[in-house]
Amino acid sequence: MAYDLLSRLRSFIRAEAVLMIAAVAALASCAIYPLTPATAPTYAGYIDLRTIALLFCLMTVVAGFGRAGALDRVRTWLMGRTASARRLALLLINVVFATSMLVTNDVALITFVPLALALFMDASPRTVIAVVVSLTVAANLGSLCTPIGNPQNIYLVSAYQMDMAAFFRTVAPLGIASYICCIALVALVPDERLQETASTHETTCNARLLSLYGLLFGICIACVARLIRWEPCCIAVVAACLAFDRRVFSNVDYSLLATFVCFFIFVGNLGQAPAVAQLLSSAIAGREILVSALASQVISNVPAAIMLSGFTDNAQALLVGTNIGGLGTPVASLASLISLRIYAAMPHAQTKRYLLWFAIVNVSLLAVLLGCSLVVAPYVL
Repeated sequence: MAYDLLSRLRSFIRAEAVLMIAAVAALASCAIYPLTPATAPTYAGYIDLRTIALLFCLMTVVAGFGRAGALDRVRTWLMGRTASARRLALLLINVVFATSMLVTNDVALITFVPLALALFMDASPRTVIAVVVSLTVAANLGSLCTPIGNPQNIYLVSAYQMDMAAFFRTVAPLGIASYICCIALVALVPDERLQETASTHETTCNARLLSLYGLLFGICIACVARLIRWEPCCIAVVAACLAFDRRVFSNVDYSLLATFVCFFIFVGNLGQAPAVAQLLSSAIAGREILVSALASQVISNVPAAIMLSGFTDNAQALLVGTNIGGLGTPVASLASLISLRIYAAMPHAQTKRYLLWFAIVNVSLLAVLLGCSLVVAPYVL
């Protein structure tokens, strides 16, 4: 029994490595500013409730779209449109790039990477790897284009109270360059013929749930745009789901919410040490894009956004840096780890070869987009 418990604990730590790191960092930071009944209100003030609530609402609504069958319909539509490997890869890249803007990069990859592996089942290993790597890049870059495309965008828009005009003005040049890079990746996919794959069953949508989550999605967007407050938004989502689809709550990524809370505490406690805060602020000032992109390579872009936001007022530069920072190492974006796990689980996976391709493509694009951003930044930000 003890061995079984230890095995489960190890599995949990491996699966939730980022959460574990965040929890350890939060606990360690308590040495700077210990948690006591007197300091408890300060700790509570560290946590950005609007970000947590909005992230919870969006994750719930996206999970609801999946339960309503909307994503399955897209998958079925794609299953009947196979041609050459390169043409199909181009179609998938466009779909993933666009989808990640609305349902986040991780959901886009969870949905379409297994589909890609099914469609390219009989293709060469090189083709499969090139397609999965390209889709991963498309999800990470497509998600930067909207305030709800990934968790760090949701957080930064909320934390800095960024208006939508400023957001889109900041990401538009990067989004255009990113799309061009994604389309260019099609050249890496060998132009081989694939066997036609017909859909084995006709998927259906639950019209009632689809309408419900469409309405709730609109409410969430209004909250992101600050047309309504986060409290009624959260109440509306929770009440509607309790009334019509309670099981959706089991599909929410609560570990991501816990990771946010831990990093809020960590950053808040660092701010209680004036010397540390001053050192970090000085190191970041004027280098927000570069520092945040490099920090993302080690701790991933979501924690990097939370940590660095406590020491700079340059929201636009941090937005650019953490989004570009999703490229590079596999841990730079948690969504990239999803693709890696899905690919590694398939029969005859060539994981080392995949990691090599991933590194070459991601590091190259990171260098290109980072260089472009540093050149353009003085004129745009």
